Amino acid sequence: MEKMGFGNVTSTSKTMKIIDTEKKISVLIVEDDLLIQKIHKVMMTKFGTEVQLAANGKEAVDLFLSGASFDLILTDLEMPIMDGIEATKQLRSMGVTSMIVGVTSRNHDSEIQAFMKSGLNACYVKPLNAEKVTAVLNELKNI
Repeated sequence: MEKMGFGNVTSTSKTMKIIDTEKKISVLIVEDDLLIQKIHKVMMTKFGTEVQLAANGKEAVDLFLSGASFDLILTDLEMPIMDGIEATKQLRSMGVTSMIVGVTSRNHDSEIQAFMKSGLNACYVKPLNAEKVTAVLNELKNI
C-alpha cells in the first residue's frame, strides 16, 4: 500500500509549483533520519513552501506549545523520544487543526491503520516524491 487518505493521484504538470497559492505554505517536517529530513526539505522547498524541522514528536509538540503553527505537518512514524502516533494524538488533543500527513517506511496495513487512527489526514510510504507532494498540497488548498 503506497498511500491512504486521498483519491487517486494524477499529475500532468512537469513543474513543481502549486498554482494559485496566495501565501507560502508553512511545513513542519518531523523526522529523525537526517538524510530523509534533507530530502523532504529540498522537495518541499522546491514547491515554494517554508520549512522547519523537528527531530522527533516531542520537538513538534513543544513547537506548538510555544505558539508556533504550521499549515502542514509531515511526520515519521518511528522516532526516538516521541513517535508519530503519540505526537499526532497530542497535537490533536491540543486542538491543532493543521493537516497532518504520516510518512513512513512501514508498509503493513495494520501499522498504517494505527497511524491513521491517531489523527492523520493521510499517510504515505517513504520516500515522498513530486506526485505525492502535489497531491498533499492540492488537498491542503481545498481544506
